[in-house]
Amino acid sequence: MKDVVTVNHPSVYFAEYEQMDCSAEFVRPNTVTVVLFLLCFALCFISLTSAADERTILYPMPESAHDQRPLYPVRLLGLAISKLEKPYRLKQSRALMTQTRALRMMGQENAPDIVWSMTTQERENAYIPIRIPIYKGLIGWRLFLIHAGQQSTFDEIDSLSGLQKLTAGQGHDWPDSYILNNSHIDVMSSSKYERLFEMLNKERFNFFPRSVIEIWDELSARPHYNLAVEKGILLRYPAAIYYFVHKNNAQLATDIQRGLQLAIEDGSFEQMFLKHNEWLIEKACLDERHIIDLPNPLLPPLTPVHNEALWYHIGE
Repeated sequence: MKDVVTVNHPSVYFAEYEQMDCSAEFVRPNTVTVVLFLLCFALCFISLTSAADERTILYPMPESAHDQRPLYPVRLLGLAISKLEKPYRLKQSRALMTQTRALRMMGQENAPDIVWSMTTQERENAYIPIRIPIYKGLIGWRLFLIHAGQQSTFDEIDSLSGLQKLTAGQGHDWPDSYILNNSHIDVMSSSKYERLFEMLNKERFNFFPRSVIEIWDELSARPHYNLAVEKGILLRYPAAIYYFVHKNNAQLATDIQRGLQLAIEDGSFEQMFLKHNEWLIEKACLDERHIIDLPNPLLPPLTPVHNEALWYHIGE
């Protein structure tokens, strides 16, 4: 960068020059010029250093063009890193991956650095879990997508024994499939998320359990199918969606944990949660439904189930 030079009037300049000690090797710049130069240099250095230190966090691409599920997790992740004095930035990965593949590829070049998923002991053993349930447990509160003409099939069901006569649809690698099977509910699975809606539309199975925070967006995104939300049942089991990172990325896990905790403490976590999910909870009319509780044998023992502040409760 060139110095900023102030040129005085010639007569003044030469008068000042004649009064100077001509034995000096250079003319000392004035103080303002020096300060401006140093300030510009410092700003350029800081800018270059920040760009060099900036760390990109890759997160998974949605599984289909209609998949709105990543919106809240990505925004919550952005909130967490905004609490940190570190130059993180979020970027979507380029490759489309199922949840299982995204977890398996995590840590590799061009693969996600962070994945959000329902926790299991197997996943907690393989990756670093950030044990703050980002949906406050609502991922385990399930309403049913059904074929629009099949509401009468569910009108008299108010217990597990009634559901055991029907067949549910689920992703083949989702922990929910095991949870349902464990309670003797038959499951028909698919490896493709979008395919499950097609199968339900063709009545290949009876109901597709979806969390309270997923189901309404999923229904509205598919008006070409003859589907509806079942009106009277809430299937509930303890479950948590965490952010997971690779074992070799402990610093990122520590930073995200800290950012989320700061967001909880200053109330911005709750504000973000309500902004995205409160209308979905209200639309579900949870206190008017028959609640059928299932155990979750996959729930790890370190799940913070006794920290009431991390979980949603009916009536909140």
